[in-house]
Amino acid sequence: MLSDVNDRNGYLNKTFSCSCGRVHKTSLKSINLEKGAARALAARIISDGYRCPLIVADRNTWSAAGGFIEPELKKAGITYRLHILPGEEIHPDEYFTGSVLMACDPKTDLLVAAGSGSINDICRFVSFRMGLPYYIFGTAPSMDGFASNVAAMTTNQMKITYPAQTPERIFLDPDILADAPAVLIQAGFGDILGKFTCLAEWKISSLVTDEYYCPEIAGLTAKARDQSVSLCEGLARRDHESLIRLTDALILSGIAMSYAGTSRPASGSEHHLSHFWEMRWLAEEKNALLHGIKVGIGTVVSLKLYELLKDLSPDFAQIRRRTLPAADGAWEAGIRRAFGPAADDVIALEHRTQKNGRERRLRRIERLEARWSEIMTVIRSLPDVLTAEQYLRTVGNPVRPAQVGLDRQIVLDSILYAKEVRDRYTILQLLWDLGLLEEFARTTTDFLFESEIGTK
Repeated sequence: MLSDVNDRNGYLNKTFSCSCGRVHKTSLKSINLEKGAARALAARIISDGYRCPLIVADRNTWSAAGGFIEPELKKAGITYRLHILPGEEIHPDEYFTGSVLMACDPKTDLLVAAGSGSINDICRFVSFRMGLPYYIFGTAPSMDGFASNVAAMTTNQMKITYPAQTPERIFLDPDILADAPAVLIQAGFGDILGKFTCLAEWKISSLVTDEYYCPEIAGLTAKARDQSVSLCEGLARRDHESLIRLTDALILSGIAMSYAGTSRPASGSEHHLSHFWEMRWLAEEKNALLHGIKVGIGTVVSLKLYELLKDLSPDFAQIRRRTLPAADGAWEAGIRRAFGPAADDVIALEHRTQKNGRERRLRRIERLEARWSEIMTVIRSLPDVLTAEQYLRTVGNPVRPAQVGLDRQIVLDSILYAKEVRDRYTILQLLWDLGLLEEFARTTTDFLFESEIGTK
């Protein structure tokens, strides 16, 4: 059995057999979440025998953490190199990844990601490809990738999840976390809120596609999520204990990914919508929002789709009669319009997986019919959309697309096409299987832009 959600040390550097039939493991050795984390960082570099660490930061994260880290490294006599990523908008793409690779020299024996989000993904990916260990010195509770072993990278303007490396150690100082800009705390909360939809979709996929599913990993992640949503008012006040609990939940989400060997316990349709919006903004050379802010709004979108499905009784015989191949000329034209420069990679994914092919679709429809009552039990366990919006609003998050500059067309396109970013079963593919995706996309878009509830 997995340890209690609040026992962060119960998961470290462990390998164990699970009731799901698999052996779970994480190589994460320690989590230091207390005042004086910079001093602990210096001590660990020495005790672990590293001599030439490369610290990677951006201007903002070094401003937040440098004053803590630098004096401790100098006091300990540690020779280190510092690489500040250039610019204000950092993306885990070819340019910034190459920047870190070029900053490494033959003597570099440790990467230290001083920051969260994109810096973490870049260092995780580079450390994996170069065979280097890495630590994280986090500066904000802004994302759930601290302990993950995958990295969401942008390659040729396409969001791709790559195998990467779990950090050896994580260091976080509550004083630094409490001083983080409010939007970074909101981003971490939005990322955690997305566990409602992604965990439901993991279970539904196991029923429809026989995808591997671990109830213990899912249960532990759900407990961390539920604890986090109970902290909304404390997070809005920057209460230290609430921030520590949120950070624990974010770290645990990454450990869950390591246990599962996939991002499935932490990423579903809400992440696919976020990825779609980010790819469109990059193609249009617009500044992208923080990942967790988009995920929070994506969760609202997905929950509305589920809400529309709750009382449906599908006519599966009629659905089968209407089932046609999808990857035709009209489909490809839609993909090229929706994805722009990333369209070739999306089309290539479909050619490889045939996820929209008639044969795979008919098999899924058969399973949907056979397991419909079980699927509806999962769906009816989800919170309603207005409850989720209230969680977000209490912490200070935006809740509707228009609040962050997403217009009606991009939201409609995202519901129709975001499922093509991954071969992963979510509400988006389920609705497409039932022939309801376009209808539900338009109804949901109308709700998001015509209702004023979420924008006040």
